[in-house]
Amino acid sequence: MITLVWIFFIVLILVGVPVAFVIGGSSVIMLLIDGTNISLTIAQKMINGLDSFTLLAIPFFMCAAAMMTETKVSEKIFSFANSMVRHLPGGPAQVNIVASIIMAGMSGTAVNDITGIGALEVRAMEKEGYDRPFAGAVTAASSAIGPIIPPSVPLVLIGSIMGASLSKILIAGIVPGLMMGSFLMLLVTYICKKRHYNRLPRVTVKELFFSFLKAIPALLTPVILVGGFMSGFATPTESACVAVVYSMFLGFVFYRNTSFKQFWRVLEKAAILCAITMIIIACSAAFGLIITEQQIPQRLAVFVLSLTSNYYVIIFLVIVILLILGSMMETTAIMIIMTPILMVVISEIGMDLVQFAILEAVVITLGLFTPPVGVGMFLTCKVCHIKTGSFLREIRPFLIIMFICVLLIAYIPALSLWLPDLFLK
Repeated sequence: MITLVWIFFIVLILVGVPVAFVIGGSSVIMLLIDGTNISLTIAQKMINGLDSFTLLAIPFFMCAAAMMTETKVSEKIFSFANSMVRHLPGGPAQVNIVASIIMAGMSGTAVNDITGIGALEVRAMEKEGYDRPFAGAVTAASSAIGPIIPPSVPLVLIGSIMGASLSKILIAGIVPGLMMGSFLMLLVTYICKKRHYNRLPRVTVKELFFSFLKAIPALLTPVILVGGFMSGFATPTESACVAVVYSMFLGFVFYRNTSFKQFWRVLEKAAILCAITMIIIACSAAFGLIITEQQIPQRLAVFVLSLTSNYYVIIFLVIVILLILGSMMETTAIMIIMTPILMVVISEIGMDLVQFAILEAVVITLGLFTPPVGVGMFLTCKVCHIKTGSFLREIRPFLIIMFICVLLIAYIPALSLWLPDLFLK
């Protein structure tokens, strides 16, 4: 009977039923089969699942990102990035990547990066003679840096599930995120030289200086967010709160381009996004009871370790599992369901949980841009007005280079662990 419930769970996911309802409904059915007091158990688990100070960082990150989008900070970031790297081979594409790296310190998710600055980046590239599908592929690939460099909603969620140091996990994403950006810039250089795209002239030192001055208030946002918990002065949740207040200062006082009506719209947008995430977390807390009672993590660990005891092979199997799930399911659901399951496997082979948190976030984000159901793929095509087939042809080399980054993160622990060990001993 339990097996039928799991089949029911998978079928509902594949046909597109909202994942929170799938998780919650499956939990109720399983508890009914076990003869458990549903009303008491479900309510307790859902409330306890949300009763976490760490999870408070998520709505504040979302609110800060929405506020930054509303105050047009992305345009100033883009202008500064343009001044820095427009003269490099494939200049507009390089600007796209650098802007996304900077925006990653504000957006928190790939989706926020695509919706916040994606259309602007594609228009700028198209204006300089770049093909729209290629521009969309660069935009999608660079947006994958968003959930890796702090602030990061996925890393906050993974950290809260693991019970590991959230500050360490967030700091651990900086080096891998910058590495991904560097690899993407090298790939763009090669492609643009091969296609003979125009090279833009270098801006003057004076233009670069004034562009930097205009961007300073915006650039201080990631400094406030990351600097707070890197210095130990504040927790990630407290840093997120400060970032919201600072973003309000920029909108209402410094730039004076935000009205109370716009601010209400920001709160509404952040509340909806947060509610979607929190409903999934609450339902998954009840689902976690089922997973624990059936000893699924332990069973999976025994199964995987029975196949092989080789550290590198096991890590590769974990990557493949997450990549497949990332292409078919909502990222929040994958993290909530799979993290406690895979933690047992990871602990058995001795991999550091902080390193695994970064690896999981990168792999699941990569799945956003792969068929058949990659949410990021369809969102990019919609925002940038690109046909899916054209997008898939252009995104291939970027997926390959990002998969290489995944392998480096998986097999070189220092990429993830060096920085947090340096700041938080």
